Amino acid sequence: MAAGLAILAGCASESTNPLPMAPAAEAQQDLLGTVGGLANGLQLLSGLQRTTALAAPITVTKTIGTAGGTLSIPQAGVTVTVPSGALSQNTVITMTARAGKMVAYDFAPHGVTFAKPLVFQQKLAGTSANLLNAGLLQLGYYTDPSLLTAVGGLVSELLGGNVNLLSWTFTSNIKHFSGYMVGCGRASSMDSEM
Repeated sequence: MAAGLAILAGCASESTNPLPMAPAAEAQQDLLGTVGGLANGLQLLSGLQRTTALAAPITVTKTIGTAGGTLSIPQAGVTVTVPSGALSQNTVITMTARAGKMVAYDFAPHGVTFAKPLVFQQKLAGTSANLLNAGLLQLGYYTDPSLLTAVGGLVSELLGGNVNLLSWTFTSNIKHFSGYMVGCGRASSMDSEM
């Protein structure tokens, strides 16, 4: 468990402040919850950090139909492209960049599945990404924001992607909605160790 928690802080920037210590009873409950989550196939993922925190959540909403479309939050450096044919009808899509330093987004409507995957693209300028950790970047799917901390979270699905060194962007595909964080380093699910 300690090794997993050490990896969780692996790509946080050096300026990231540690989380305040919880009283012993709360810390024990948090640890038991984390171990239980790992036993259920969840994985610890260290979150990519912004160099400057978002002071508040930023939300965009757009109706996208069968022809596709794009959602973008320039202040967060994120663009999501819905390809033609991904949706069978007009759908109101919402994307929220979470406040704070971690690069994480909530999407709605929750549970929607796409006929073709969406293209998620994150600009890496202004984040803790560097040439050493760029190969570790991936998207982590979380079902509930309560699974996140300031530096990472418990995810139930990991999605690979590509880093373009020329444009300094990370690109991945999304097949369904809820929440996604950009991560750089993970611990094993520890199912075999429990």
